[in-house]
Amino acid sequence: MERTHRTVAKRLWTSKLASIVPLVYLFAALLVPFAVNLHFVGGVNWRAIVENSGKIRFTIWQAFLSSVLTMLIGLPGAYLVGRTRMHPLVKKIFRIMASVPFVLPGITMAIGFFLAFGRNGLYTRFLQLFGFSPRILYTFGAVLLGHVFYNFPLFIRIVGEAWEALDGHIIESAKLDGASNWDIFRFVELPILLPSILRAFFLTYVYTFTSFSVVLILGGIKYSTIEVAIYMYSRILFDFKSAAALMIFQLIFIATLGYLTSTKLGTEEKHYHVHLEKFPKWGIGFLVLASVLIFVPLVYSGLSGFVDFFGKFSLENFKLLFSGDLEYLIGASLSQIVFYTLLIAVSSTLLAIAIGTIAGYFSSRGMKVQYIVLLPTALSSVTIAFSYVLLKFPPVLKIIVVHSLINLPIVFGILDAGWRKVSQSLLEAARIDGARTFRLLSKVVFPLMWRAVMTAFVYAFTISVGETSATLTLAEPPIMTFAVAVFRLMSSRNVEIAMALNTLYFAFVLVLFTLVELSRTGE
Repeated sequence: MERTHRTVAKRLWTSKLASIVPLVYLFAALLVPFAVNLHFVGGVNWRAIVENSGKIRFTIWQAFLSSVLTMLIGLPGAYLVGRTRMHPLVKKIFRIMASVPFVLPGITMAIGFFLAFGRNGLYTRFLQLFGFSPRILYTFGAVLLGHVFYNFPLFIRIVGEAWEALDGHIIESAKLDGASNWDIFRFVELPILLPSILRAFFLTYVYTFTSFSVVLILGGIKYSTIEVAIYMYSRILFDFKSAAALMIFQLIFIATLGYLTSTKLGTEEKHYHVHLEKFPKWGIGFLVLASVLIFVPLVYSGLSGFVDFFGKFSLENFKLLFSGDLEYLIGASLSQIVFYTLLIAVSSTLLAIAIGTIAGYFSSRGMKVQYIVLLPTALSSVTIAFSYVLLKFPPVLKIIVVHSLINLPIVFGILDAGWRKVSQSLLEAARIDGARTFRLLSKVVFPLMWRAVMTAFVYAFTISVGETSATLTLAEPPIMTFAVAVFRLMSSRNVEIAMALNTLYFAFVLVLFTLVELSRTGE
């Protein structure tokens, strides 16, 4: 009996110790560097907020418009994925193509937009046949379109999966009571889906509010956001006091918005009776619109490496890529780019999964840790990276930690959902049978959560590979990732090599998300 009490006490102590690991990590990796950096700066130039009031107003306004447009396009897509009998093959292709944009670096997205909407782009030449000569790029409309392209996968994933998880019996009962489809949506589905919609809207607003490369590349310096101003102050002008003022404003604004839009997250329950409607006729029109605005630029971006300077099919771009001139152009060879990309992506992903797994377990068991783990969403990637600029650590280590913080919120969300599918009684039964921690994890937990772990790994890995702004802030040659290499090649007008490198990255991401989607077959 005494031995049993000691065993239980040891487990409780270990559990309490493990529960504070995410808190300690975020405190040490996020809050301490931020506070230390402010101390090194020697103060804050609050006048920078007034001096950049125009950028602040534009950032708030464009983020709101971008989020509304993203929601208007994302909700119909979420409905088609979650509530209609879409052809299985079409659904898989749609899921894959809808997932890829979210993890692509802004420069990769920009390449597809240049080829589709540029002066000699596909759509521009098509409109010229009818006498129109529109200027699409370097306009406010291009910024909004880029943000919709980049963020609508959030609504497909978050709202679509919530729609798919609705109990079909509720919908069928409403139909028996004579409710129309519109009434069912307003009075039954919308109240249930509202937390997911608000969550997707908030994340979209945060990502568009902290937009860096999308605004800078598609809109130009005329449409600079707060994020661009922070980068300019910290890396170009070395005015850290002004950068700190904008960072603090951004943190307070996003944290306040997150509090106002937050909703209570309940325990998820899988309903195996799913009510699916017939695929609507307007769904065909939506798929055509999504293909024109999103998937065609996406495919163009992926195939850009095979397009030469004259717009014809060619392998010349890849010959230039492997010619050996890369180190001269950007300060790093192709082998160095591959090495540092894999080192940073794998290390930061494993770190984020380790912290996210612990946090997800305790969150799924009722502990309110989500507010702590989601703290990095209140800080932009440039802001997080800025906290490490003056710290005396190896640049690679800085980037790994920063990438893990950037990835942690989405990794936590995926693993939290995975833990909610693991019954606590099952774990207790395994412990009663004498299973120790390693055996419990390998024989019970991992078989039930491997899809969630795989999905989290792919998302975190691809986001890390495609992360641009934070890596640009901290990296110096020869430390280089794929996204930074493409950005610097584009900036130095070596477009052909940039497009070849971009095609390799795109193919890699496409393969990873195809594997994730194929793993859903067994669910």
